[in-house]
Amino acid sequence: MKNTFVCPHCQGVLNPNVKILLVADTSRARGLVLLSPQPGNYKYLCDSSLEGALQPGETITFSCPLCQADLVSASDPQLAQLELHVPSHEPRRVEFSRVFGTHATFIINGGEVDTYGKDADDFDALNFFGS
Repeated sequence: MKNTFVCPHCQGVLNPNVKILLVADTSRARGLVLLSPQPGNYKYLCDSSLEGALQPGETITFSCPLCQADLVSASDPQLAQLELHVPSHEPRRVEFSRVFGTHATFIINGGEVDTYGKDADDFDALNFFGS
């Protein structure tokens, strides 16, 4: 069995194949985006109209393609949140930067946080545990 990324709102599977499928909104365009499921890999695929609208430093609104829920994180509004289901393990929370060009991903597993990306240290004051 493979790792599955799901919407934290509707529990819909967001990676039915290999890539994670999300809806991305900017101030100028909206479209589907495919993200790598590998932490620290920030390559993406999208249509040319969305790609042309992406500007470094711009905050992107990610939403679920199934229930249309906004995936903004409760930990920080500059992050998006998904769930990661790993076979034979408790679900994990995945949070990643919504700011185009900022490379930061966090995987929260119980009381541990694994960080990925060159910009992850910029978020060192985050409290993922709500205390």
